[in-house]
Amino acid sequence: VHRCIYVLAAIGCQGKPEAPPAPSGPAPVVVQDGKGVTLAQLRPGHPCRATIGPIEMIIGGPPLVAQVGDAHWMGEDGSNGTTLQRGTEAVARVFPVDDPTQVAVLDPQGVAMARITVSGGDALVSNLRGQVVRRLHTKVGGTIAVDQPAATATGTNDLVLVALLTTAEIPPEVRMLAACQRVLVKGS
Repeated sequence: VHRCIYVLAAIGCQGKPEAPPAPSGPAPVVVQDGKGVTLAQLRPGHPCRATIGPIEMIIGGPPLVAQVGDAHWMGEDGSNGTTLQRGTEAVARVFPVDDPTQVAVLDPQGVAMARITVSGGDALVSNLRGQVVRRLHTKVGGTIAVDQPAATATGTNDLVLVALLTTAEIPPEVRMLAACQRVLVKGS
């Protein structure tokens, strides 16, 4: 009887190891330059995680809340969009919040830092003077191409989201807050 137990124990231990669990949640949005270096990354979910360069933010909401070092960030929703604040100081306003074809990021005086519009499958980013400074389009296969500076984005088909992540005319923290707000409002 003891020999049978030992044989069963040895056989039972020889099974295949279990595969690690598959990652859960939506795929990350990754923006890379022409050399494959990651410029920005956004992990949709609750909370939303965004990274641009060396800055990473974990953003909860709505209403938006985040902490970067000693700086407390928040978003206050209103009829004219969401005002983004660092501490008690208004830094920017995002309007409209949930439009799939456009968004403007305005400074505290209401001057556009950047306007993003989608038309005909392309997105245009305009600066405060209304000049187009960047174009984005969806390539075959779903990758989004950015022309200036050259970059590609995967993990989303949302041109406005990628434009927010790649618009250098907007401070990185504001870009990450606006991008995460976009995915949190969608419920992604």
